[in-house]
Amino acid sequence: MFEGIDHIGAPTWNADAAAAFYEAAGIPVAFEQTIDEYGIHAVFIGFDGVYLEFLEPTGDGPSKEFLERHGNGYQHIAYRVSDIDSAVASLRADGITFQSDEPIDGIGNARVIFVEERHTAGLQVELVERNGMPAE
Repeated sequence: MFEGIDHIGAPTWNADAAAAFYEAAGIPVAFEQTIDEYGIHAVFIGFDGVYLEFLEPTGDGPSKEFLERHGNGYQHIAYRVSDIDSAVASLRADGITFQSDEPIDGIGNARVIFVEERHTAGLQVELVERNGMPAE
């Protein structure tokens, strides 16, 4: 079901500054996007198809709450799936529940859903279906 790691999410107060280190090391920004609805600006650094996602809050939301509680750090791991609807149905059949009823539109031409943390020993897990990769 899981095809591999899609990305590791890391909230930070300044996504561009966080990405600057990797750019200086020769790893360019793969894509970035601001989603006002979620109160975030995300910058993705690509490593052969696996991304490091820096999440900068632009308003209230989970990234801002994480930063206020913990400071900069790694928040979640996302696994790539080819068919998110089938993956969700299969996991639900095994009693797994999610933070939303259905997958939502995510960053970079993706549909995403988060697993409730009670199933993952308190770790935040996201499923991601990419519908064409953004331009890198």
